[in-house]
Amino acid sequence: MAQQLARESIANGAEESAAVEPSATRRSREFVEEDEVEGPPVSSDCERRLAELATWCRDLEASPRCALPPSPEDCARLGAMLRGIWAASDALGPSGLQRNSPAQRRFQEVLGRFFWQSPIIHRCFAKPRGYAGDFLMMDDVYRNLPKGETVLGRWMDRWVLEQPGFVAVRNRREKLISLLREEWRNGARHAMNVASGSASELADVIETNPFQGVTLLDQDQGALFAATTALGRRMDPAHVRTWSGSVFTLIRGKTTLVPGDQDVIYSIGLYDYLSPRFATALTARLWLNLAPGGLMAIGNFNGHDPMRRFIEAAMDWYLIYRDAPDMLALSAGLPDVEGAEVWTDPTGCLHLLLVRKRGAAGSRLTSVCG
Repeated sequence: MAQQLARESIANGAEESAAVEPSATRRSREFVEEDEVEGPPVSSDCERRLAELATWCRDLEASPRCALPPSPEDCARLGAMLRGIWAASDALGPSGLQRNSPAQRRFQEVLGRFFWQSPIIHRCFAKPRGYAGDFLMMDDVYRNLPKGETVLGRWMDRWVLEQPGFVAVRNRREKLISLLREEWRNGARHAMNVASGSASELADVIETNPFQGVTLLDQDQGALFAATTALGRRMDPAHVRTWSGSVFTLIRGKTTLVPGDQDVIYSIGLYDYLSPRFATALTARLWLNLAPGGLMAIGNFNGHDPMRRFIEAAMDWYLIYRDAPDMLALSAGLPDVEGAEVWTDPTGCLHLLLVRKRGAAGSRLTSVCG
């Protein structure tokens, strides 16, 4: 039924329609948009820096170098001007740039017309599926091919694709592919992906490492349809299970998931939006579904991502950040843990918590972070 509904949604062009937005996400976004933050007016220093960057963007747009890949000099200059804006906006503290604050709104008013020419930046800001990191946007990040209807749009697309946060997303995908293949070589045959998106990493793995069963959970039916279509070309579609619902339903156990029947469980794009309470509850629930000797992998950005203030200002994209100790704390109360460690991608922007369950196959790997 979920696949049928997803297919109908895609056929009706629902990838750009609020009709298929996850309802909880859509309600949350609507509430945020109505709730403007009272704050001090934008300082004259910030206004000056915004104007300087707008002038720089106009000059770039008119320059022959706009048709070329972003040069190191232009990237350094743009980065320095953005950091100056964050400093003048009081956005460099742990809380970042407040949503709907005067500083955020002014950034968008002055500079939105330049940055939003990038299809990726604009999609994250417009949220056509109700949330910023939808599966179509993530697939574009993975493909790493700049697009845009204007020369400046293509320049901005290339620039943002090479920012540390998006490089980290591609690094995380490669790490997951490596983990899935290693687990398969050591006997894993059933994998579950929570907040799966299009599950492109699984589709790549299954070409050479045929998992016998795949379970996909996502509240976006369009994402599930894209995932099952890709996987169905590489494995028996009857062995792909899908479930469309909210994380709250999953935590409450109101699913048909079978305890202990998954060798690998991973979630890489969900925990960035979960409070400590819900993150801990979801981790415990997923742990019940992991087989003895199985591996659980959980991804989360940390607050040290240099891209953080930009995605808050230009994309209206806000995450819940966790450092390595916060990640390890998610596994602290789990029973039968053989080992837990945190992998940090080479950019330093995000982590993967890797937890092995004790059991008959628990000695498959002594370390999963190597």
